[in-house]
Amino acid sequence: MRTLALLSLLIAIAAVTFALQNSAPIAVQFLGWRSVHTSMALVLLITFSFGVLFGFIVSLFPAIKNMRKRSELAREVKQQQHENEELSRQLSEATHQVEVLQTAQPQHYLSEDTSSNYPSDTSTNY
Repeated sequence: MRTLALLSLLIAIAAVTFALQNSAPIAVQFLGWRSVHTSMALVLLITFSFGVLFGFIVSLFPAIKNMRKRSELAREVKQQQHENEELSRQLSEATHQVEVLQTAQPQHYLSEDTSSNYPSDTSTNY
């Protein structure tokens, strides 16, 4: 942004310098319209000003489009953050319910020696 402002300032200085060095009186014709003799500096400055104004107006449309897109994305981010918070709350609640169920029911674990819990089948011959 800073570079753009510096470049714009340099272009404006160059335009003013050019206009001041070309100050001879001229007559301008445009689509059948004819002006009185006016200095070339004034014509150039007016033309330059219209160019800057036109460039500004043309650049407004993409800027407005970008602002709308940014607003839409910010709204979407806010919605997803809300959804994320809700899912985190549900996960926390489910984790708490699992902990409550685990503490309410006694844990039955198999003993380390599992062979004593099952009858051995030694009569089967393969």
